Amino acid sequence: MKLIYPSCLQRQSVTLIRALLYSVLSLLFLLFYTEIAHRFGGLPSLLPAWEREIPLLLYLFFYMILITKPSRWQPVIAALPVVFMYAIFDIYHVLFGRLLRVIEVSELPEMVIVLSWPSKILLVLSVGLLGLIMVRQVAWRRPRPLIWGMIPLLALAVAVEFFPERFMAGFERIKKPIHWMSDSEQARRNGRINIALYNEARRVSGLKRTIGYRDNPHYLTMFAAAVHTLQGMEVHRNVHLIVLESFLDPTLLAGVTFSRNPLHPDFQELFQERGGFSRSPVFGGATAQAEFEVLCGVPALRELSGIEFDVFTGTRTLCLPNILSETGYQTIATNAFYPDFFNATKAYRGLGFASINFPREFAPVGGSYFATGDTSGESFLYDGALFSQNLDHVRTWMKEHPGVPLFNYVMTIYGHTPHLINHDKRPLMVELSCSGTCRDRQLERSVNQFYYRTGEIAAYARELISIDPQSIIIFVSDHLPSLTYGPITYRDLGYLGNEEGATTLNRLYVIENGRPIRLETIHHYDIPGIILSYLTENRVNHALTSSRDLHQTRNSAALRIQYLTIMAHAMHGQPLGSWLGGRTAQAR
Repeated sequence: MKLIYPSCLQRQSVTLIRALLYSVLSLLFLLFYTEIAHRFGGLPSLLPAWEREIPLLLYLFFYMILITKPSRWQPVIAALPVVFMYAIFDIYHVLFGRLLRVIEVSELPEMVIVLSWPSKILLVLSVGLLGLIMVRQVAWRRPRPLIWGMIPLLALAVAVEFFPERFMAGFERIKKPIHWMSDSEQARRNGRINIALYNEARRVSGLKRTIGYRDNPHYLTMFAAAVHTLQGMEVHRNVHLIVLESFLDPTLLAGVTFSRNPLHPDFQELFQERGGFSRSPVFGGATAQAEFEVLCGVPALRELSGIEFDVFTGTRTLCLPNILSETGYQTIATNAFYPDFFNATKAYRGLGFASINFPREFAPVGGSYFATGDTSGESFLYDGALFSQNLDHVRTWMKEHPGVPLFNYVMTIYGHTPHLINHDKRPLMVELSCSGTCRDRQLERSVNQFYYRTGEIAAYARELISIDPQSIIIFVSDHLPSLTYGPITYRDLGYLGNEEGATTLNRLYVIENGRPIRLETIHHYDIPGIILSYLTENRVNHALTSSRDLHQTRNSAALRIQYLTIMAHAMHGQPLGSWLGGRTAQAR
């Protein structure tokens, strides 16, 4: 026994030393990887956050070494899950320009729906192969390191999910200050995993506290006052708000030249140089975030969910459609995609839409007024087909309901990645050349879609002006398309001169009483204020939404409280109607 015991102890020591050595080597590789990934649009290098993220990473590598079977490939196999996780963070940042949050993992199936088949196959193979490797290589017959090593990770998960306030307090004491204006800066200062855990704790904590904002008297009173002011107007004009999926204006790419102007001549003639800009909360995806802002008048802060719409229950909340609905407007939502995508049906109901329409092919029971028709070679409903059906519906409504004001909200889908275009229906009209090379294959398709889309927008706008001249018509892009290489393409081709935050700036076109007007740069969440300003001739208390004085700075703390009040109603519910009656009387 005296001879065996030292031998066992020696073997254990060698195992631990080898595990530590492999862990350090894996960490060095990860450092190298993050330096390279950052140069291609990924999140910042791991190095600045070394004293916060590296201890956790060393533990994860060490744990994976201990629970995998010894082999010549053991260091590589043990490092795979952590490196794969880091790669997911970077891919998400490249495609969408933001940091992945824990809650958004549950939303990945919805994002997969719109991926091309090659991308879907690659994703399934990558995840499946990694899962198969780990199942085969874990040393299941040595349960002690597997179980004991899991305890700290479980403790961390329990702290985040069940004691979020304590976790956040501890995090804030030992980590660098949180920089909420930039996901990239958060990751640089504190590391990807640390910030992902902190964001999850903040979300869980917010869910517990949000219900307290439901009875916020300040914003409820302003909501009632806005309804009362609008009710007092002698004339109730119609509103047409069209959110354009991935609407990229290629003329803003300094590094690209075109064989012809990608703007359709009819569009140029109508709008001339009156196009403006609106800042979106997202890049490359998550259209529901842009919708939330243009309909609710507050930033999409992602405090309670990665996508605000996902936690809507259908109960009414303090957003523009409900203000208009309370004033007697017929509120109609038209969405060209699936009714369950990002919980759209419940979200639209909670926002205040009385009529919710999705393509009949996707929602055959709902009695929708429109259909996708022939989408061969393009996958998504063409803007022209959608607009023509919407025009017929608006025309019929106005004829059958004279004097009843209308809020006509349309969310398009044509132009979504991968920007498929059927050249039999829509021949190639614009060829392009770039300074250097146009590496992004989706760009040419997007440019040609833009040519056809601007023609359809011009035709649609002219018809709306013809049948409804005393109205406001707004076209705004939800976000820029990610194309193939995300922000890298925009940087290489000089989108808007590569000014700071350029990839969140999207085209905005506004028509008031049949005349296109140009606004200075706004945020998506300013749009409800612009609409209410128009409808009330600037009589609304714009603390509720926005001011037409677009230079006015809106208090971020007040916006956050308004956001939480809106979300409290959307998530926890409370009948607005019975409450509103008393408050409206007080507002008078």
